[in-house]
Amino acid sequence: MSKDLTESRREAVCAWLTANGIDPRDVPQDADITIDQGATGRFLRCEVFDRGPDGHIKVDERGKKPAILVINVPLKVEPPDWWEPHVKPTRDQLLAILERVQQLAERWKYTGDRKNGPRQELLQALGEHAIPEAP
Repeated sequence: MSKDLTESRREAVCAWLTANGIDPRDVPQDADITIDQGATGRFLRCEVFDRGPDGHIKVDERGKKPAILVINVPLKVEPPDWWEPHVKPTRDQLLAILERVQQLAERWKYTGDRKNGPRQELLQALGEHAIPEAP
């Protein structure tokens, strides 16, 4: 669940997940959460922590991060009107962004304007992953 949500929106998403049978405490902060269509109707696809029989979160195969499962549950309750699906970028998408940033950095080395450089192009390359500047 996105850390960028306001408290009231976070609570609304938690209530929505609960109404659909998902414990919000099992949903990682950066979880992919989408609504898809299947043969039997719409379903909620969500990443959750993989818990063992003792209730503890398992560790992934590398032993470094929490193990994650992707679950599908029938969509019983529609999401809040403002909710948008969240899907992390793929490795290929991230590599494409990195390549574009490296190209811009190479061009930036030769520009006389060290302060601004190709700022707009960099923000465009980063797209939704750009962190807004403080005013």
